[in-house]
Amino acid sequence: MSMGSKINRSMMTATFLSVFAVFALVAHSQRPGQRGGMRTVDDPFIGIRTSEGKQDGLFAIESTGVSTAPVRVAAEAFLAGLTPSQRERTVFPVDDSEWRKWDNRHRPVRQGVGFDEMTDEQRKLAFELFRQSLSAKGLKKTRDIMKLNGTLAELANNFDEYGEWLYWVTVMGTPSPTQPWGWQLDGHHVVINYFVLGDQVVMSPVFMGSEPVEAKQGKFQGTIVMQDEQDKGLALMTMLDERQRSKAILMNRKDGNNNLTEAYKDNVVLDYAGIKASEFTKNSRKPCWI
Repeated sequence: MSMGSKINRSMMTATFLSVFAVFALVAHSQRPGQRGGMRTVDDPFIGIRTSEGKQDGLFAIESTGVSTAPVRVAAEAFLAGLTPSQRERTVFPVDDSEWRKWDNRHRPVRQGVGFDEMTDEQRKLAFELFRQSLSAKGLKKTRDIMKLNGTLAELANNFDEYGEWLYWVTVMGTPSPTQPWGWQLDGHHVVINYFVLGDQVVMSPVFMGSEPVEAKQGKFQGTIVMQDEQDKGLALMTMLDERQRSKAILMNRKDGNNNLTEAYKDNVVLDYAGIKASEFTKNSRKPCWI
């Protein structure tokens, strides 16, 4: 069983509302918003916090009892399958600022080794790393978003900026059973940061979106993403009463790019908003399980 399939369900409940908000926003057409860009990478890392300040001690370093050995072995095999020059471009120190240089847009120059330059065998090794790291659902969604980026290339007739294989992998640190390390997938509409320390995993930040969300023609016809999230989000809204709904809905429209946490927003100040899951009835909690 992969690491992703063993994610604690209580953590999923606590993070559902913020995750759903991201899915709801990024599944629509995007236009680049105002961002600090790469210059923010030079700022000291603080992390997302409220206007009341940083809250320490949220996540303890502790044993989970779930082995990350399959992830480490897959990462070692992936690196061994690269050429020396590819490996040199792919591996960074574990504390490198490369962690913070991901970008969900389609134009930025990426680091690491790209799927577009990988051999078939190297791609298999990369996807095996993802398979050991993610749940089956997470792996499929990642793969489908990549395919839909290929559909976007067909629709826009622009295979230089969009495409199924325009995604890059980097590895931070040396895969180890005891020392910190991790990997990153970086590309248009799907970004995964995967940090490992012993048997503990932190998969954050993660960005998933798509444009389009369905391939109605072309090479990947029939590929579709985000529909389960959309359906469950609508189901949740219908189960809330008027008072709860007025608290849960922050905006009745989407104007351009409403994303609050995206590329180069490591230190964004973001106050709590919406409705607490503790205010849900038993029935209204059911759609929260994505």
